[in-house]
Amino acid sequence: MKKNTIAICDSEAGYAGTLTEYLNSRKKLPFHAEAFTDPAKFCQYAEKKQPAFLLIAEENLNQQIQALQIPHMMVLSSDRESEESGRKSIYKYQSAESLIREVMAYCQESVFPEYICGYKRKLRLAGVYSPLGRCGKTLFSLTACQIWGESRNVLYLNMEDYSGWQGSEEEASFQNLSDLFYCLRQGKAFPRLESLVRSCGNMDYIPPVSSFEDLRNISYREWTALFDHLEKESAYHLLVLDIGNGMEQLFSVLDLCDQIYMPVLNDWVSRQKLEQFKKIAFSLSDTLGSKIVELHLPLAPCSEKSPDFPRDLLWGKWGEDVRKILEVTPFHE
Repeated sequence: MKKNTIAICDSEAGYAGTLTEYLNSRKKLPFHAEAFTDPAKFCQYAEKKQPAFLLIAEENLNQQIQALQIPHMMVLSSDRESEESGRKSIYKYQSAESLIREVMAYCQESVFPEYICGYKRKLRLAGVYSPLGRCGKTLFSLTACQIWGESRNVLYLNMEDYSGWQGSEEEASFQNLSDLFYCLRQGKAFPRLESLVRSCGNMDYIPPVSSFEDLRNISYREWTALFDHLEKESAYHLLVLDIGNGMEQLFSVLDLCDQIYMPVLNDWVSRQKLEQFKKIAFSLSDTLGSKIVELHLPLAPCSEKSPDFPRDLLWGKWGEDVRKILEVTPFHE
């Protein structure tokens, strides 16, 4: 599919070129970026070949550019609280990932999806769950997200009692799932996704709940409300759920998944636990059995988090093995 053009016009030295290079390195984005540092040269370009989208620094937005009537114009503002009358305003000095999310959210709201993107409107759910512990479930989830994220937009949600994602002061300062559901219970609207979503390599994620008590207080109805919101308001293709045993209505959540990857172990205690799970699950649902893919994972490779995490997940024997597993048991679109 031919991509639309998004022009970036900013006279600040280096900004337009750096952002353009970054956007064009993201092969999954539905547009090709062109950089301009001189508003007059941009006008000359636009008169011959008008771009569908324009990101322009507020100080470069003049009457000549306004007269071009670019279909979809977004103003790059140096003020985080700026509100351009009648135009989308984006804070220019945020991270490139956050800026991209704002641009895509605007495109989702303002343009017919068939016109801008070729994104699939149906959000698919891949569950990763096991009734067993210490089976490599979360490391597999993160690695699969990195692999799937090479070709589609992936959002990861950790739904475990103890996620292990609160290890740094920076991570603890982010808004997370606890904050999101607290807002909903106060009768407020969903927070803007760009205020919640963070990036990690090829995947995005919403930081998990602050405590296991928060997780256990989230109702099945609240989870489905979040999934519906993500389908309507986001450009994600795939939602990966790393599911723990502390969920309310665990089997109902599993039944929402289009496919469930289940790491298993071969010792006799693990086999008995697995049979106990299946007996309960299959008595509650006629469809779960056809969705579960049992996985015998290789030994997890790392005892320490590497400085180059998560890229290291894709390299070496572990990454190769997980990629082969996903090739043999692909996620069904």
